[in-house]
Amino acid sequence: MLNFRRCGGRQKGFTLVEALVAVGVLAILASLAAPSFQSTLVNFRVRVAAEGLVSGLQLARAEALRRNQAVRFTLTDGRGNWSVATVSPVSTIQEAKGTSAAGVAVAANASQTNVVFLPSGLVDTAAPRIEDIDLTTRVPGVRNLRVQVHGGGLVQLCDPAATGSDSRKC
Repeated sequence: MLNFRRCGGRQKGFTLVEALVAVGVLAILASLAAPSFQSTLVNFRVRVAAEGLVSGLQLARAEALRRNQAVRFTLTDGRGNWSVATVSPVSTIQEAKGTSAAGVAVAANASQTNVVFLPSGLVDTAAPRIEDIDLTTRVPGVRNLRVQVHGGGLVQLCDPAATGSDSRKC
């Protein structure tokens, strides 16, 4: 026969007080981590917006080479929306809407809104054009990024705050 013993009337498990203390400690830890999480999220948004612009510029250059005709990249607004189209005849190749999330401002140098890639893949430097696109935010502790378009057709993503031998510097 099986013999069951009682453990002195004491049950195993957590009391309500212990559970409430554990939940309270978790809430405090979560509130301490929230500011760090916010800056990480905004850093991610800036990076995604910058990579979207780099992708659009590289698409414009690749299409100019592939089609053997001039292709224009146009920054349509300050939120990172852009379009790529052939110059003559005008034909839209691709558009991107809303690549930049809330809180990320996109501004080109001297308010230029487009850059034309020639059939050779070089940039048409005869007309005013986008040279730098700055992505900024007001959240402290978040890296601002810059997209540079060089006359030779190179598109580069860099960090304007980086200095010295840092490979991310502009």
